[in-house]
Amino acid sequence: MGQKGPLRWRSGSGWLVLCGGQEAEEVHRMALARSAPGLAVVVAAAETPETARAYEHRYRAWGGPPCRVLTLRSREEAFQTAHARTLLEARLILIADGDIRRLLETFFDTPALQAMLTAYHAGAVLVGIGAGAEAMGTWVLRSGREETLGAWGWLPGAFVVSHYTPEVARALQAALHRRPFAYGIGLAEGAALALGPHDQIERWGAGEITMIFGARWLHPG
Repeated sequence: MGQKGPLRWRSGSGWLVLCGGQEAEEVHRMALARSAPGLAVVVAAAETPETARAYEHRYRAWGGPPCRVLTLRSREEAFQTAHARTLLEARLILIADGDIRRLLETFFDTPALQAMLTAYHAGAVLVGIGAGAEAMGTWVLRSGREETLGAWGWLPGAFVVSHYTPEVARALQAALHRRPFAYGIGLAEGAALALGPHDQIERWGAGEITMIFGARWLHPG
């Protein structure tokens, strides 16, 4: 388990990159620099592939590696062996922003999700944009900010909150009141938190990153 202060994340030879949304070119260039030469894959659980295709065009313009787009619309597609094999071969995996509920429902306990983890353990860079970043935490705040959803748990005990604003901060504080042992990572537009091997932590982009802790962190015992 990687750890730096209160932050904990799944151990691996690669990087987990949490981006708040509307990321700067710098974030992608840093991800490309951290990844080994090889295939880049853009993953989207969306109705249409336009957003994912846009990333493919950007990587090509930046001189990036060969890029594949996987637009997985259902759990059946996330169970397909060919998709899992593509993810296993990737050195850079970008999980695009979109509907967080669809993303969680599509990938939960599937070969596609396990393939992403296996690639990360082998050294791949996994970049989550917006909903893709939120899915890496343990819980997700939903629209209306009253409901919480279980996420993938790659950051134990954490809410990862993208598109972070003061209004969202109040909702996060309410969620932490219900889970006093948890903490929240607020990622503003353009901010990225990169978690690497050997307990490395880096901040990419220009936006702010905010940490908020539940009561049991502040008043242990």
